Amino acid sequence: MGEVRIVRDGGPSPIVAGGADTNGRFDFLVSTYPYLAGPPLHVHDEQDDTFFVLEGILTIQVGDELIDLGPGDFATVPPGIAHTFANAKADQGPVRAVNVMTPGGFDGYFREAFASGGPPDPSIMNDLGRKYGVTWVGPTIAGRLGLN
Repeated sequence: MGEVRIVRDGGPSPIVAGGADTNGRFDFLVSTYPYLAGPPLHVHDEQDDTFFVLEGILTIQVGDELIDLGPGDFATVPPGIAHTFANAKADQGPVRAVNVMTPGGFDGYFREAFASGGPPDPSIMNDLGRKYGVTWVGPTIAGRLGLN
């Protein structure tokens, strides 16, 4: 039987529980996205990428479709489907959302990509993508919409 794990304060990191904490079953993140924050369009080889919005409007792109998710809205994207997300609304504050990835282990990508404390170095994104089973296939939502 597994060990019970309780986290009362996720601390400064959005990773509340990673694959190592859940025997590889899932990664659980609670993230805050400022205006225009979000990754490029991408595809996961193995992970279902699931979002639950806590505050604000999170714009997700699934394939070519853009969808706005508000507080209490839920979306899940299966492996092999191109997707991305962003806080694309200039008239709102930061968006807070839960992100669950199954199976777990993709938290290693976040730990390595953001190890410097700033945005990921573009020169390592493809190598990290190969290591963690993600392929970058298009622009960010901000890039797609011409926002800056």
